[in-house]
Amino acid sequence: MIQRAENSARRPRPADRPRFRPGPWLALYSAALAVRVIYAWLAGGPRALPSPDAVAYDAIAWQLARGAGFSLPGAGGHDPTAIVPPVVPWLASLVYRAAGHQFFDALLLQCAIGALVPLLLAGYAQSVFGGRVGRTAGWLAAAHPLLVRFCCDLLPETTFTALMLVAFTASAAWVKAPRPGRALGVGLTWGVASLARPAALLLPVVVAAWAWVPVGLTVPARERMRQTSLLLLGLALAIGLWTLRNALVLRAFVPITTGGGRALLDGNNDLVWNDPRLRGDEISTAHIEPYASEVRGRSEPEAEALARRRAWAFLAAHGSEWPAMAAAKLARFWRVTSGGGAWLTPGGPGSPLARRLAVIDPLLVWSVLTWPFTAWGLVQTLRGPRRFYQGLGFLVVVYFTTLAIVSSGALRMRIPVEPMLVLFAAVGFEDARRRLRMRARALRVIVGRSGATRAV
Repeated sequence: MIQRAENSARRPRPADRPRFRPGPWLALYSAALAVRVIYAWLAGGPRALPSPDAVAYDAIAWQLARGAGFSLPGAGGHDPTAIVPPVVPWLASLVYRAAGHQFFDALLLQCAIGALVPLLLAGYAQSVFGGRVGRTAGWLAAAHPLLVRFCCDLLPETTFTALMLVAFTASAAWVKAPRPGRALGVGLTWGVASLARPAALLLPVVVAAWAWVPVGLTVPARERMRQTSLLLLGLALAIGLWTLRNALVLRAFVPITTGGGRALLDGNNDLVWNDPRLRGDEISTAHIEPYASEVRGRSEPEAEALARRRAWAFLAAHGSEWPAMAAAKLARFWRVTSGGGAWLTPGGPGSPLARRLAVIDPLLVWSVLTWPFTAWGLVQTLRGPRRFYQGLGFLVVVYFTTLAIVSSGALRMRIPVEPMLVLFAAVGFEDARRRLRMRARALRVIVGRSGATRAV
């Protein structure tokens, strides 16, 4: 009886355990959703139309909703395609199937997904940096102008960013407590994220390399190799079914999308490089001559291969200018302005919201206010005792910066980086606030019994 009493005393009672309080999380989600819905309403409202980059996503989503499969409208009714990754069209098709083909409804879905990003970032930050940093990061992300803007178009950046943060949280949990099931789950999660944005296909390899040392401190070398293999297996399983579908439908090996070659050509061509206003940016070569006529009448895999060859031929012909190209792309990728505010509105320069934003650039204001904290937070993270565990976000920044050097410095390429910058800004802000508090406490005046004062 004494032993049983001791055992029961060791067990924490349910009342003593910290309870999950949904109130702060609901408040954060509600605020983030309200900001995004209001912005989408002001940018285009119920009559919003897809931007040129979003036309294919919208058309494929409607085809899926009608039961025509993952295809584009064609002369025969539908043409099977893999021109865009599958996750965003499939999600939008669920809305179209329930409510009809109203593009604004798809934007509301984007807003709902985008409002999850602050919650997911706060959860990841709390697990890695602590509660204060998590709360600050969540509220900063709720108002981030780039994260808000990309909820107003049917593009993959918002959904991918949410899935990436889910994969981050799963990866951090696996590194803390390595288990085979968790390793497989991490691979599956990264695979689904890659189906939203194929540019992230190599990120799981970066995560596996990052986790190699800390996982090896917990499990034997053989088990570490086994779990790393399970991570890669999960990635292959998540992508494999879609790759098999593409092989059967397109009669070619297409891991995720046939848009990779065109994306490379969009940022590496003579039109962009020879125009000082466009250097480092991208154009849609699918609709601009002479590139558009070259792919007319070709199958998607053939057009993708041709675009890739043209892009590499351009880079080979301008080998001596690679440093200048990289500098132009980096300058555009890390710019602190959005071009007078018009870019921040899918409705275009003539929309009422664009005229308002032309007065003051939200991205410039945001960058001036937060980037000093971001720099300080990054320094503190890389100098801290847990820098290896907390430095995954910095690897993501390096990864997408490298992709920008290869492809283009378009601002949409930076969207997955922004949550990590917000995270480091929260770290810097909380560290600065802690230092100010310590300084205030150290300099407070204490009155002694004799009436004399002294600073402590």
